[in-house]
Amino acid sequence: MSYHMQINRYRNYIFDFYGTLCEIWTNEKKRFLWDNLAVFMKQHGAFYHARELQKKYIEFCRQEDLRLKKEKKHHFIEIDLAEVFRMLYEFKGVKADKALICETEVVFRLLSMDEMKMFINASELLKHLRDDGKKVYLLSNAQAAFTEYEIRQLGIKELFDGICYSSDAGYRKPSERFFASLFDSYGLNKEESVMIGNDAFTDIGGAYGYGLDSIYIHTVQSGKRPKELPENCQEYESLTEILRDYREHI
Repeated sequence: MSYHMQINRYRNYIFDFYGTLCEIWTNEKKRFLWDNLAVFMKQHGAFYHARELQKKYIEFCRQEDLRLKKEKKHHFIEIDLAEVFRMLYEFKGVKADKALICETEVVFRLLSMDEMKMFINASELLKHLRDDGKKVYLLSNAQAAFTEYEIRQLGIKELFDGICYSSDAGYRKPSERFFASLFDSYGLNKEESVMIGNDAFTDIGGAYGYGLDSIYIHTVQSGKRPKELPENCQEYESLTEILRDYREHI
């Protein structure tokens, strides 16, 4: 371990989602996705061929990314795919309401997904923290429509005291603005909080830049293991090890 902390000394435990609590594998390039999404959108009046739909989706994502970077003058921005799907419908003369756009986002996500499952002891750790009177938060680089649906499907929605999605904030980790959106929304204190994540750059680097202690876990979705971590970061091998250490210090 790179930094020794008493694991239960914090009041607020802030988790990343994908790659930290949940393992997910998606493929947005597969033909199956675009064929079936085109069928779905045709049913709502937007007539696309699969290849055209894929090209327009990529084009509108790039347009929105450039627009937000110019508007916000910030590198770590996050587009909201709801706006992209609104543009896709509008391009075909369809005025899509919020419900249809949200449904389209969920269909897109389900078609792109290959596998999703919680890591071992993820739910148990969240429950244990809550049972011990701790506050549990989610700070995720994610599209709200995707993740809201998925955390409900996994049965963990009620285990969080607060959630911030990058698509809602307009910024993504490691941006300090995204961390600030969580702390400002819920009135959190940095000295009472710790960030837990599997990405050394976005989760751990972002926390360090914002002045937070952090916990790094290396998972199958972490990529290359970092050569070094910030001095206020402690490394654990798994969520199971965090849970065991927490119980030992109660």
